[in-house]
Amino acid sequence: MTVTFTTHPSTADLLLYADPRQAAQELSQAVDAHRVLDEITRQVQAPPGELLHKAAEAGATLLGGIDVGSVLLGGWAKYRSLRAAARKTLDNPGMGLMVPLAEHEVVSHHEPYVEVQVNGQPVGRVTFGIDLVLHLTMVTASVRAGRLMRLTGGACTAAIVCKIHGVEVARKDFELVTLPINRDLGEGFPLLPEARMAS
Repeated sequence: MTVTFTTHPSTADLLLYADPRQAAQELSQAVDAHRVLDEITRQVQAPPGELLHKAAEAGATLLGGIDVGSVLLGGWAKYRSLRAAARKTLDNPGMGLMVPLAEHEVVSHHEPYVEVQVNGQPVGRVTFGIDLVLHLTMVTASVRAGRLMRLTGGACTAAIVCKIHGVEVARKDFELVTLPINRDLGEGFPLLPEARMAS
């Protein structure tokens, strides 16, 4: 079973843009303004605007594929106090623990790329860099059987930067992220490999 942990905004494109349908257009304008793709456009002899448009669409798709809830769960699976609680509850069946999480950050870095082809032959890449920082305070986690079962309280803000070929084209700081708090997470999110195998 896959646990869904749906935040709001739920994906990186929603953190950056009020209207994700406009993400490709806004990315295209930013990339064009910075002349980021001029060199690769010359190399592949692409028609003006075609590579820019396709790269922006790909960037918007990549941003839409970065799920904030999954980033948080992946970060918490490495959090020392949660892993210790997971171990203790696995070793002591039936035990549940409440773990106060100190003020902390979950940092996620992504480096996807889009391969540019001419007549089916690769001739270059459009590289992206996406940095996501989630800052959390006053969160308490409930752990049982090696799994994160519930979150109580807490506040989360996000900062995100999107780069294309190393040039920053979009940024948002201090975006409020709503967490699914005070709700059970079904069968829970496994914090240790052993907890995954027990499902």
